[in-house]
Amino acid sequence: MLRNLSLRSLRITRALTHCNYATNVPVTTALEGWPAKLKAAGIEDTEFNIKCIVSHVLNRKFNTVPDSLAQLNFNPTQLADFERFLEARCARMPLQHIIGEWDFMDITLKTAPTVFIPRPETEEFVRLVIENYKDAKHVNMLEVGCGSGAMSLSMLHTLPQVVSTAIERSKAATVLAAENAKLLGLEGRFSVHNHTMEEDKYMPEELKDQKYDLIISNPPYVKTDEFQYLHPEVVVYENLNALDGGSDGLRVARLVFELACCHLHPGGQLWLELGNEHPPLVKTIMNLKYEGRLKFLSSYYDQYKRERFVQIERV
Repeated sequence: MLRNLSLRSLRITRALTHCNYATNVPVTTALEGWPAKLKAAGIEDTEFNIKCIVSHVLNRKFNTVPDSLAQLNFNPTQLADFERFLEARCARMPLQHIIGEWDFMDITLKTAPTVFIPRPETEEFVRLVIENYKDAKHVNMLEVGCGSGAMSLSMLHTLPQVVSTAIERSKAATVLAAENAKLLGLEGRFSVHNHTMEEDKYMPEELKDQKYDLIISNPPYVKTDEFQYLHPEVVVYENLNALDGGSDGLRVARLVFELACCHLHPGGQLWLELGNEHPPLVKTIMNLKYEGRLKFLSSYYDQYKRERFVQIERV
């Protein structure tokens, strides 16, 4: 291993000597050995990971960087950053935390290690909600558990008729969501409150009498006994409180059902992103426990043909 590292360092040193008077090194030279190291660490889609990190180090948009990475160079500082970031990725730090920001739909969000990273399927969920409300004249929306603010802020960015309030139990996420709103120029239509939702205390005191046209949430839905199967990126680096849905994955969702009964206008809707086994169970819960209060309207499938999203109406 030491011999391989020495040879690699020697090759880079030679490249530095012959490129731009010992100031730059070709990205393709800097890459030598890294794809194998990433694969050995269990990283899938190594080309995508490398291109993301190269784009970040060079301060360029992802789509402006050629897939071949040809004719791109690092200066010594960039080279040091590149190797440091790849070492972190080999340690299974999520790509989003390494880069410090992430694109969600049409917006770019600042990220933080203590705040859950929105997944691509959540973009599908938000697009469904947007499609259903694109012709509405005004929407007063509440998000339960906003994290970085991805769902609310992408809704606000796309639909100017939406105003959003959010509650979030993590203080770090509350601060980050507010910061992202300000960075996107959406702080005038977005407010976030640090609040831990509990039975009979679903909303903070200042919002206890508020009613909404729409409630959205991606509550924790991973069953507690399934944590052992999660990827290292999630177990080591994510806030597990943002994932733990209790024994059946619906512990927090049940609180959201009660919140919806109290804080949705009649005819208002609740949209949830859940685990793929949950929509049929939620439908049963609506029929048995919430008849006359909440009505299960529909469920939707994600890109992987998993039934994930549910639409519920306040009666």
